[in-house]
Amino acid sequence: MNVPYSSDKRVEGELGLNSCGAQTISDRDCQVRRKRLDFTVMYIAKGRAVLYRGAKKIEVGEGEALFFPPDVPQRYAFFKSDVSVNKWVHFGGSLASPLEAGGARKITVANRREFENVLDGLVRAYNGIGELRGELTAGYLRALVALLRESEIKTENGKPSAARRMSEALNYIHVNAYSGIDLDRAAAICYISRDRFNHVFKEATGFPPNVYLTKLRVERAKQLLRDEGMSVRECAESVGFDDPNYFCRVFKKETGVPPKKYALGKG
Repeated sequence: MNVPYSSDKRVEGELGLNSCGAQTISDRDCQVRRKRLDFTVMYIAKGRAVLYRGAKKIEVGEGEALFFPPDVPQRYAFFKSDVSVNKWVHFGGSLASPLEAGGARKITVANRREFENVLDGLVRAYNGIGELRGELTAGYLRALVALLRESEIKTENGKPSAARRMSEALNYIHVNAYSGIDLDRAAAICYISRDRFNHVFKEATGFPPNVYLTKLRVERAKQLLRDEGMSVRECAESVGFDDPNYFCRVFKKETGVPPKKYALGKG
């Protein structure tokens, strides 16, 4: 029995590409319902698509993109009469997490020419060969995520949307996760109280802010212990823990093993 190939998987680390490509839809209508473990962006280079969000139908035209965070139901359609061209990317990683807030949505690209150049470069690098293939792919993917975030934080009628403010708060947390971080400031970015922020943040990410921050730090610690060979004390300081003993307790609670044992490949 032949099992259809799927690139769908969760991406560990800061940023990683699962797959990308371009598709012309002209021979049949395409109605899709699915859910993936990674981020999906489908940029409309020509034609249009329709995004279904509950009972709402959202038309997505040229220079716009369908966007789906991980574990979010995807429902959309292309129609053969439009002869649509879409360029798609499946990716993941902690650097993309600020894009999780907002659910399935349409993104209007802020800089269309630059966005298309980066997308085309990413597809060429992904399908290419040579020693620099990995480096080129990583560089284009980072640029793509930056352009998506730039498009997300553009304001509507001079006032950022709630989803965009949460995206900025998530970015603040990721940038400052391993140094001094003030969750009250993250709440202020959203123009809401700390209590309200805790509630909205959990709705958007599945975790309260403090738990989310701890998970970020532990994921980074796992990389430093195995890939960089850091000592437990050095690792604790690098990910924002002043007390190595407290770091060890937190690490064991999250992973099931102490940091030293994990560093030896026993976790």
